[in-house]
Amino acid sequence: IGTVALLVPSSSYDSPSKFGSKSPVQPPTYRNAAEQLARKIKQFSDGRVVAQVVTPSDDDTSSVLSSNALIALGLTSPQDIQFLSQSFRKRRTTMKEMQSQSKMCQFAVDCGGNDYAPIVGPWDEANPTILATIAPWSDVASGKRLSTQMKDLFDKQTSDEFALAVMLFFNRFIDKIPWVQHSIDVTWEKGVTNAKEIYAMITKCGPCITKCLADENCKACITALDEIDTRDQVASYRTVVSYESELLRDFSLCILQKNNIFECSATIPKIPYVKPLSTFRGQEMTKDIARGIMIGHLEGCGDAALSGSKELDVSWKVTCGANVAYDQFPSQNQLFYPSAKGVGLWYDPVFRVETIDKRNVWCKRHYRVRNEKAPGTFRFSVLDNGVTSDEFWTIVGCADDLSWVVFHYAGAADAVGQRYLGGLLCTPDGTLPPAAELEKIWEVLRSAEIEPWELFVVDNNDKSSGSIEAGPPPLDFYRKTASVIG
Repeated sequence: IGTVALLVPSSSYDSPSKFGSKSPVQPPTYRNAAEQLARKIKQFSDGRVVAQVVTPSDDDTSSVLSSNALIALGLTSPQDIQFLSQSFRKRRTTMKEMQSQSKMCQFAVDCGGNDYAPIVGPWDEANPTILATIAPWSDVASGKRLSTQMKDLFDKQTSDEFALAVMLFFNRFIDKIPWVQHSIDVTWEKGVTNAKEIYAMITKCGPCITKCLADENCKACITALDEIDTRDQVASYRTVVSYESELLRDFSLCILQKNNIFECSATIPKIPYVKPLSTFRGQEMTKDIARGIMIGHLEGCGDAALSGSKELDVSWKVTCGANVAYDQFPSQNQLFYPSAKGVGLWYDPVFRVETIDKRNVWCKRHYRVRNEKAPGTFRFSVLDNGVTSDEFWTIVGCADDLSWVVFHYAGAADAVGQRYLGGLLCTPDGTLPPAAELEKIWEVLRSAEIEPWELFVVDNNDKSSGSIEAGPPPLDFYRKTASVIG
């Protein structure tokens, strides 16, 4: 449905970018970062948006002028800046002549402190119109709001948030993008649909709403969610986990899951296709072996565990994760254990949250895990604060001695229209594997289209002030009953 040109420095001026600041590796150059951003844009758009990396010194720079979106990254040399300025001016002139402003977008990110007056749809910062202020329902006002939101997302310098910003533009001004198509917010863009949704909420979930708004904690969560775009999974998930309670769960369960007031939908992403680990310890992968890898080092699992298990109180600890919304939380513990009936597993992640109001608390989830057709692949499902999530997990790689494992996951929360991708590097104690192993691990991650600079190192220090404040993690909260009754 459209194209993006990612304009990066000429090869002789390429330099380390600001991406990957929380990763276990050195930051990528702007060109290397852009190559991965192009893949991420393809993933988020289901292949419908094509991104091309180009430099001012390339023989063919036609995409700079012809693409729907032009995003310049890290240009600072006089020659590159001159090319950037000329390109922005030409695009602005062309759009005016063709009267196609609503199909264009251009941004300069980290280009020497000058943003070169971005354009988002009909909004042109270099030629502002009062209509953007007096008519908040208009396309130009929508473009102005989106310009601010996109700039904030670009400035965070993560691949997920960068791709999200691009998707928001295409969804608003080109064509619907399932990744961000649905919104549970009250917005000018929805128009009269807002009133319809509010009426449905009151008539179908009135008692739940009343109870939530009468509770200080639940009301604070709703207020905080009203101040953000809930399609921003980083901001929305941190808000929810900061205030989670039974009242909030019931509120979400009624409005979102049971009645789907906002008519959202979402399916598990199919791009990228990630190939599961095919052999382990010289044997062809089987469902029993894959199950044993998941169980990892957890004590008390009997014959379901593999030889080499350390019999710990966790299966694995997350060392690094590749999803900016879900993998930045500290103290991430994973428990995989057999269900009492059948060959399924339970999965209990127990992780620490530094809440919006600076408290340290433990959060926990309880997933049902079922085998998928190919050994090494699984289907996960969970009710998370009143919303069901459905996930497809893949074992991408694992050391024969169970010293590390790499998982990839793709998921969807249908009731809120959210889709997501991620990857995890896990070890028994949550520390990075030895340096000699890392290059092999990075190649495993790259096979899942994850670059090591996209990872976020997890703080698993149980002596930190946050861990001490939170107290001991409730690791057996679900296991003490689930392994017996289901």
